[in-house]
Amino acid sequence: MKSILRITAAVLMTVAMSFVASGPARAATPEWLSVAAGANHTCAIATSHALYCWGNNLNGQLGLGDSLYRDIPRRVGTSTSWTSVSLGDFHTCARHSSGRLYCWGANSDGQLGTGGPATDRTTPTRVGTSTNWTHVSLGQRHTCARHTSGSLYCWGANSEGQLGLGHTTPRSTPTKVGTSTSWILVSAGDLHSCAKHTSGSLYCWGDNAYGQLGLGHLDDRSAPRKVGTSTSWASVSSSVEHTCARHNSGSVYCWGANGSGQLGLGDFDDRTSPRKVGNSTNWTTFATGGLHTCARHSTGSLYCWGYNDSGQLGLDDFAERSTPTRIL
Repeated sequence: MKSILRITAAVLMTVAMSFVASGPARAATPEWLSVAAGANHTCAIATSHALYCWGNNLNGQLGLGDSLYRDIPRRVGTSTSWTSVSLGDFHTCARHSSGRLYCWGANSDGQLGTGGPATDRTTPTRVGTSTNWTHVSLGQRHTCARHTSGSLYCWGANSEGQLGLGHTTPRSTPTKVGTSTSWILVSAGDLHSCAKHTSGSLYCWGDNAYGQLGLGHLDDRSAPRKVGTSTSWASVSSSVEHTCARHNSGSVYCWGANGSGQLGLGDFDDRTSPRKVGNSTNWTTFATGGLHTCARHSTGSLYCWGYNDSGQLGLDDFAERSTPTRIL
C-alpha cells in the first residue's frame, strides 16, 4: 500500500512540475474575418463570428464589463453571431446576425442610442428593439446606421449638425434622417457624415470648416446636401476633417483639410469640392485615417499619403507625402 502511495505521489508531483514549467495552456489564435480601428482601441471579428477587442478601455469601449486596458485581444461575451463592428473615439457598435444592433462605451452625448441617462456602458447594450439594421458607422461622438427599409438613422452629439436632422440638438435614440428610404451606406466622420444614395449620388452634412462636405463652400449643413452632380459614386469614407470617395470608374476623389497632404493632390491646399487623386482608374478599396489616407490598387499594391509622424504611411520614415506613395 505504501509503495502504491509513493508511486501515486511521484506521478502527481511530476504532473504538477510539468504544469508549472510549461504554464497554463493558451487558447489557439483565432483566424480573423474583419477588423476595425478607433482612436485608441481595436476590435476584430473571428471566422467563428466571435468578437474580440483590445486597447484603451477608459469608457468601457472594449465591452468586457470593466474599464481596464487590454494589450492583447479579449473576447467580448460568448456570442458567435457578430457580423460587423464599427468604432468611434470612445464607443463601439456591432451588428448581430439577427439584425439587432448593440453599442457600448462612452455615452456622454447619447451616442450609444440607448436613451435614458447618458451613462457609459461596459458591455454590449441593445439599441432599441429593431432587428432590421444592416450597416453602422461611428463618428467621434455620434452614430449613424442604415435600416433594411433603406432609411438612415443617426444619434448622439449634434453640435455641427452631424446627425443630418436639420438642427443641432443631440439625440439619445435613433432618429430618422429626412424621409428618404433609398440610402445604401453611411460613413460618419468626427463631426460630419456622408452617405451614398441608391441613385449613385453622394450626400454630406455637418461640420464644413475645411470643405469636408464637398459642397464648394465652408458653410456647415445640418441636413444632407448633394455633393456635385455625379450619380456614379461607389463608396465613401469620412475622416476627421477630410473625405474621400471612390467613383465607379475606379478613380478616387478627396476633399477637405489638406494641411498634411492627406488629399493626395501634390500640395497642401484645402479643397471644398472633390478632386481626383492622380490619374489612376484602378483603385479598388481605400480608407481615411485622421490625417492620412491609404488605398489599394488593382495590381495588389498599397499606397498611402498624408501625415506620417508615427510612420503610419508604412514608408520606413516619418516624412509626409502629398501624393500616393507605394508601400514597399
